[in-house]
Amino acid sequence: MAESQSKKHGFVSKATKKALAPIAHAAVTAGTAYLTRKALQVWEERLQPKLEQKGGARAVAKDTLETVAEKAGPVAEPVSSLAEKVSGEATGEKSSPQSSSSREAERRERSQRREQRRRALQKSSSS
Repeated sequence: MAESQSKKHGFVSKATKKALAPIAHAAVTAGTAYLTRKALQVWEERLQPKLEQKGGARAVAKDTLETVAEKAGPVAEPVSSLAEKVSGEATGEKSSPQSSSSREAERRERSQRREQRRRALQKSSSS
């Protein structure tokens, strides 16, 4: 009698798992979608304006690293040098932004190289 009860319990357990698996999957998917939307909303409404108000991500990172360097004690020097690198002051010169035409030329070259790799891959897989 104990064997038949354990078989019934095993069957019920398996059936329950099979029935609940799609529901659990749907719940996880819906939860992930909700969290993604909510995170984007929080970014756009709260974090991004504060970041822009403080001068951008680079300025915030520099300020944070400088604050850490002030309080770091023996590791202050490496943190300070990292703050300088983040701000672009390590070399004494700020890099000038590339012109849009040179950026566009680089994009075209990268696109051509990608296309060449795709063709070579297709050619090697077809032979």
